[in-house]
Amino acid sequence: MPQQIRKGFWLLALLATLVGIGAAAYLTYQHFLHLSASMTGKSLCNLSPYLNCDSVLASKYASLGTLPLAGLGLLFYIYVFGALLYSRMAPENFSEILALPTLLALATIFLSLFLAYVSFFELQALCIFCFTLYVVNLILALALWALMGRGGPVEIFRKIPWGKALLYFGIVFAIGGVILHTNHKQMAKELSKGEVQEYLNQFMAQKPVAIDVSGKPFWGNADAKVVIAEFSDMECPYCKVAAFNLKPLLGDYRDKVKLVFMNYPLDKACNPSMQRDLHQQACNAAYAAHCAGVQGKFWEYHDAAFDRQPKFSDESLLAIGRKVKLDMKAFEACLGADSTKQAVAADVALGNQIGVSGTPAVYINGRSLPNWINRQILQGAVERSLAP
Repeated sequence: MPQQIRKGFWLLALLATLVGIGAAAYLTYQHFLHLSASMTGKSLCNLSPYLNCDSVLASKYASLGTLPLAGLGLLFYIYVFGALLYSRMAPENFSEILALPTLLALATIFLSLFLAYVSFFELQALCIFCFTLYVVNLILALALWALMGRGGPVEIFRKIPWGKALLYFGIVFAIGGVILHTNHKQMAKELSKGEVQEYLNQFMAQKPVAIDVSGKPFWGNADAKVVIAEFSDMECPYCKVAAFNLKPLLGDYRDKVKLVFMNYPLDKACNPSMQRDLHQQACNAAYAAHCAGVQGKFWEYHDAAFDRQPKFSDESLLAIGRKVKLDMKAFEACLGADSTKQAVAADVALGNQIGVSGTPAVYINGRSLPNWINRQILQGAVERSLAP
């Protein structure tokens, strides 16, 4: 292969690894945020219910035990990056240095196809950063294969100096694996099986309260056996955590649960149980979200509003409406309508009736789940509620 062409393929492979490192590092960071349920805003590629990295990263397919797939991908790109740099410093051993990275890169094509299948057909969500990595894997594999002279896998396999190759591979993945595992343990805040079972037993021992969710905005399966009612205040900081974590944490159960948003503003302007003004724009924010729902854009408004929290004003609530492309004339008319105030008042009255005293208050099939932020408990409560 002419030197100039070889250099071109080398640069292409190097560029692909750099893009891979950037995308995989971002996905790894987001994975750990989901693991600790500490998302406080929309991720860069949370663009719609379908174009949504959060749903993918919080799914059961996002990790192997305590190791996130994105993190393993990051280690792979770092490993290949190092091999590419070393191949320039020792050109006489070019083929030997890149033999194992090439075989691994070819294998990632099949892994990418599997993960793409899972994303499209199982999770029904597309992660743009994940798709970027699928393209990176294809480009990287083809570029490395070209650098190796396009020999078959067996021929490439024979060029691997196993001692040196496995030593470098082992160092990168051993050190990186320990870091990923340690971060998982720190972020996951896992409880023992006994602690989880005791908590779930107490949860199931509650007498369910009746919560009428008909006509309320929801996410998931309209006919689901498990109904999760979230009483929320759009000015409440902890509700912002729920806004960006509940759906991802429930991603694996999307077809089995119905997550319903219920307004419970901590604002005496529409909540008679409040003795003082705690969140002075919470009622207006609730009206605005309801009116966005009338136009079929509740969740778009919900996400945009929580992303903009904590300070709302009449103008900012209108600005959010423009951002999510509402019919502003109809939106403004809806804000002052008696039916809007009545809809929010009905949520508040129901919340007061069942004893809601703070937000977010999460109920699964009428049973209160204060520790919803713990993945093990939330998913365990769903599993218990799904049982016959």
